[in-house]
Parts: sequence; structure tokens; C-alpha cells
Amino acid sequence: GQSCPSRSHFGSRNLHIPRFQQVWVAAQFSLPEMSCSHILVLVLVLLSVGVQADDTIGEATDLALRLADAGAGQIVQMEQQEASTALEHMSLAAAEGVPIVMMHGMGDFATNPMGMVPIGKMIASNANAYVHSVEICSKASDLSGCATQDQSNGFLMTMDDQVDQFARVVKADPKLAQGFNAVGFSQGNTVIRGYIHRYNSPPVKRFVSMHGVMMGVAAIPKCPLNVTGLGVICKSVDALAALGVYTRYVQDHLAQANYYRDPKKLETYRKDGHFLPYINNEVKGKENATYSENFKSLEKLVLVMAASDTMVKPKESEHFGFFKDGSMSELVDMRDAPWYTEDWFGLRTLDQAKKIDQFTTPGDHLRFTKDFLLSMVKKYFAKSELIQI
Repeated sequence: GQSCPSRSHFGSRNLHIPRFQQVWVAAQFSLPEMSCSHILVLVLVLLSVGVQADDTIGEATDLALRLADAGAGQIVQMEQQEASTALEHMSLAAAEGVPIVMMHGMGDFATNPMGMVPIGKMIASNANAYVHSVEICSKASDLSGCATQDQSNGFLMTMDDQVDQFARVVKADPKLAQGFNAVGFSQGNTVIRGYIHRYNSPPVKRFVSMHGVMMGVAAIPKCPLNVTGLGVICKSVDALAALGVYTRYVQDHLAQANYYRDPKKLETYRKDGHFLPYINNEVKGKENATYSENFKSLEKLVLVMAASDTMVKPKESEHFGFFKDGSMSELVDMRDAPWYTEDWFGLRTLDQAKKIDQFTTPGDHLRFTKDFLLSMVKKYFAKSELIQI
């Protein structure tokens, strides 16, 4: 084995030594095939992302805009004029409808003033309902006020931990105590789905998934190194992915690896993968009946797919389809797939009760129109008597 330097080698460098030593030792143990220099780079970029002190909305906004311009990340945007209008013309009526929870995608953040904030206001106004856009902070005790953490955690916090933090946030909001409707964007839907299976208290009533990663991906979503401000995160993502998505270290540090479902390595995925194989109830001996019962309790599941999606592979995952076992080209529709026909987690039960609706939007990932989103809000979240034409 290799002989890597001890923590004393780093002298008085400005490092959080206990945390550094913990990650350093874990990395050496988990990744014996890597050189010390490569392990050090990986550890330092992981730590630099995890301990950012300036959680400013401005920094996160700039990064989100650069991600969107590069066609990467999972960023929902509104035109600047539309965003300003939405903020200025909020409904002042009392929120009478079922409250709504929003969950953003990878690279976005809940308090994004150019996307999630005005969209939340627009939804609140049109549904006449209270809206809570969830932030995923690094500390369990922090339920909001962490813009840059919220953004980077979409990459480097495990899906299990994201779901647990989502549960803490919604549990702590008294306005959600009687249950809520949910709308997610891309990876945010995977978080919501995990919450439904594992917690669902307070319960999700109606769930609208906008281009959600429902059945996983067969390729890690791209992370552009050339986007200013994203280099450290992308280097972490790329370094981790290069090690093999089903290694323990990668599963413990890269969110996207937790829903990477390789159709040619399903045995390895089920043995070593975290999160998705468990909420899918596809690990023999680990099936959880509560996961199915919680999912079956939904009043409505709305699945929206992007017709020309380049982010989610295969895009049919957004409709609970996927590649056939053993193939990276042949597709299987939701209703022909074993997770449906064998009702692994309640999908068939929901569908047979006429509780699943499917839609397709033209264009790429999260490039739906404001009018389409509003049509979903009015159809599934607004009380019919409150809709004004």
C-alpha cells in the first residue's frame, strides 16, 4: 500500500483539521488505488465546497445564471421583466388553498431571485395558496438562509441526507402540518419522491413532477468545468465519477451517483448503490411495505417529460420508463416495466386508480413555458372556484 503524509505534513495551513483528517483517512481507506496527490485534491475540493462561509444569494445567483447559459445544471428561469412583474403583483388575498412545497433541481437554489422566488410567487397567486420553497442546508439545525450551501448540496450531499433535511424543513413549518401539494423541478422531484416513501408526515397530497428524475439515470448529468465559479464543484463531481459510481466513497459523496441505475450492472447497482434501489423496493430482503403504502396514498401524480431532454438519460425516466434490463438503447414504457407490472412501490396501484397523468413539453430540460406551468398549477393545485379566466 501507499504511504500518504500525515496531517502534520500540512503544517499550519488554514484547514479545519478534525474534519480534514476525517475525510483524509476515509478517502485513503476507500480509495487505495488512487495516488496520495489525487486523494488530496479530492479531499480539498470536497471540503472547500462544504465549508463556504459566504452564503450570499448574489454569488449563488451569478453561478446559477452561468450554469443556465452553459445549458448545464437544472435551473428554472423567468425573464427578468416577468420576474419583476410576478414580485410586484402578488395576490394579497388570504391563502385559502392547500399549501404548496417547491423543491429545486441540481445547481439551483430556493431563494434564486431570477427563478425560484418569482415562480413561487406566481404559483402562490394563481393557486391562492401558501408556498414554501425548501432550502437544503448543510447543518441539520439550519432550515433556511444558506443559498450557496443549498446550491452545492444538490451535487455533493447524498440523496438520503437531502431527503432527511427536506423532511426536517417541512416538519418544522406549522403551515404544512395538515399536508401539502408538491411541485419539483428535475432532481428536486427525486427528493420529494424519497420523502413520500420514507416520511410522508405531513403527507403529500398532489405531486407535480416537472422533468423529474423518477426512475434514475443511466449517465451522470453533465457538469461544465468552463463555467466560472463552478470549477471546484465540477472537479469534485468529475473526480468522484471517474472512480466508479458504485464505489462506497462516491456513493457517500455524490448525489447523482445515488440514482445512477446502470441497466448493464443492475446486480452491482442493487448491492452497492444507495437510495434509489431502496425506494424502488428492488433490493431483495430489504423491501419496505410502508414505502409502497405512502406512495399509494397520493391523490394525484403528474409526470411531465421534456421531449428533447439532453440532461436526463433516458428522458423516459421522467414518465417512469427506462432502458430495458441489460440494454443502453432499448426502452421500456412505464406500464410494461417490472416495477409497474409487479407493483414494486405502488405505481401500478396509483395508475389503476386513475391517479397518474402524463404530459410532454417540447424542447430541452426545464425549458417549459410559464403558461404550461400555470396550466399545471390551475389544473392540479387551484380550487376550481378560484380560477379566473
